[in-house]
Amino acid sequence: MTNLKLTNLFSLFFFSVSASCYRLVCYYDSSAENRELYGRFTIADIDPNKCTHLVYAFSDMNEEHELVPTHKADRQQYWSFNSLKTRNPKLKTLLAVGGVALDKRKFTSMMSTQQKRIKFIQSAIKLLRIYRFDGINIHWRNHGDPECQQEKEKLSFTLLIKELKEAFEAEETDCDRLIVTATVSPERKTVNASYEVPEIAKYLDFMNVMTFDFHGPWESVTGHHSPLYRGTLDTGDSIHLNIDSAMQHWVNLGAPPHKLNMGFAAYGRAFTLSSEFTHVGAPASGAGEEGCYTGKDGFWAVYEVCLYLKDVRSHAIYDQRVPYAITENQWVGYDNMESLNTKVSYLKTNNFGGAYVWSLDLDDFHGRFCQQGNYPFISHLHALLKWDNSLSHILKLPYSTYISDYNQKFTNSFDNFIISHDNSTSHDCNSTD
Repeated sequence: MTNLKLTNLFSLFFFSVSASCYRLVCYYDSSAENRELYGRFTIADIDPNKCTHLVYAFSDMNEEHELVPTHKADRQQYWSFNSLKTRNPKLKTLLAVGGVALDKRKFTSMMSTQQKRIKFIQSAIKLLRIYRFDGINIHWRNHGDPECQQEKEKLSFTLLIKELKEAFEAEETDCDRLIVTATVSPERKTVNASYEVPEIAKYLDFMNVMTFDFHGPWESVTGHHSPLYRGTLDTGDSIHLNIDSAMQHWVNLGAPPHKLNMGFAAYGRAFTLSSEFTHVGAPASGAGEEGCYTGKDGFWAVYEVCLYLKDVRSHAIYDQRVPYAITENQWVGYDNMESLNTKVSYLKTNNFGGAYVWSLDLDDFHGRFCQQGNYPFISHLHALLKWDNSLSHILKLPYSTYISDYNQKFTNSFDNFIISHDNSTSHDCNSTD
């Protein structure tokens, strides 16, 4: 009888694990196919079994307020992207529009009247259905406009989301309803200026909160771009520049936690130090060196972090639960396996709906540099989100017990965590060995 009870209990446990419904939304930056050598990333490099949703970034909008591909070649790319669902039938694909690459005036013009919104929505349904996307992902945030303009555009954005959802629901089709999602700002001032949170939350299937780039080399002192909590030295508005403050602000404004995805950045932000000081808040003269494959000053993909920080000791920012490292005069904040563990634990404790990652191409997708297999960053998130801790109290064991064996393979404490990769991997960006 005892054995039967144990069998039933563990069957229930493993069913719960497999039935976990946390989202893992992963972006594909289509511009990554233009990178050189080991940085080049194409749709063929995507593993469709790591994420619950894949987002193609980005599409465009023409002068007629219609959703269109950014480039002619994107049409074939859309087919290839959605063919990934043949390898994972449960996968959902979304097409993103907006963001910094899209002229804000196009977006505000499209939202300004119902006639223009209808034209956009009709074109979106047509494009999404032709290429077999499962939904749309809208990137929108408003900052810098006069207050009266902000209020007008805030209402317009609500109407756009509402009308998208209503049109998707009214569509006569045998297919599943198209999904409506948005990627939104984490910054309080921008949130307050851009969104009627309770209203858009009614119509959105989920929201991706961009909980990264709180700090960066545009500032004069070092700081981690994606801290979990406020730092002890933070003052003024800086006390809100962290994941916890951002996510709780969205909840306090009326967003259901299960509709919120927490953002994870598969990159580090690097500074060039300008003095002998190396702590958080140390003086910096600007951006760090460019990533040798991504080609952006002070921006290091996961694999570039591994490349640059070979055998470099990691330091903990204990109050913010994230690491940084120093190599010569370069200071870089990033996430390691330990900080991902902590952040996912926070996500689950607060009953958020899942995580989203920018972006697939920034992970060590071929396992060349970090020597932790393909996609170590996303694979670790995938593994953590698969586990369901809802039965931990039944088994009288902490959630951490179930993943400790897994974590031991990949993590050490912050104090002795060493980034390592194979000695045969060259630091020369031009090397093809």
